[in-house]
Amino acid sequence: MVQKSSSQNFFIGLSLSNSSNYDSSVCVLDRNSKIVLLDKFYFTQDIEMFFKDSPYVHNSTICVSVPYDNSLLDGKWRIHSKNYKMLGDYFKINRQKWTKRLSNRLCDTLLNLKEEGFNVFRCDINQLRQAYSLNAHYLSRTSLDCKSLQSSLKIKYAFDELPDNMLSASSLESIVCAMFAKYVSLNDDVIELFEFESIKVLGKPF
Repeated sequence: MVQKSSSQNFFIGLSLSNSSNYDSSVCVLDRNSKIVLLDKFYFTQDIEMFFKDSPYVHNSTICVSVPYDNSLLDGKWRIHSKNYKMLGDYFKINRQKWTKRLSNRLCDTLLNLKEEGFNVFRCDINQLRQAYSLNAHYLSRTSLDCKSLQSSLKIKYAFDELPDNMLSASSLESIVCAMFAKYVSLNDDVIELFEFESIKVLGKPF
């Protein structure tokens, strides 16, 4: 592993939901890996306002999770069908893009930040949890899973400032994203998983 110095003062992680019906969270870490901000958003406009007005955004590295799109199908077939069904454009059922698995929410805003010179990239939160040994031992995003993740962050990664009461799943995931933002700033051995809407989706090696 090649480690490098970073001139960034802050490392921002955004756990992004696929719509305003679910909460998104942002975490800001300083150079000492201390949490200086942990906040929750619902509306896209509020997230855009954060990137526009927050003093932490300047001189920072920004990591945003790629949300899965589960809004196009209902019922038990929603996830399974998207994972392995590959249909051509000539199928009528594909008119609603029911095989689309990733949400493009906030992509334009992130692309604008990138074009303005900000260090922005995306991540897959499930890959990061495995790479950081924060695997989901319980059903993902359940109360047991959140409790396990919060305890692991406090014990393994010394986030002593986390409260005793349980945080939301998005808040905990935003901390993981911020950790990865700092990792990318300090290390060269990152994995480029794929590119989504002109922004690289990076992964952490195991």
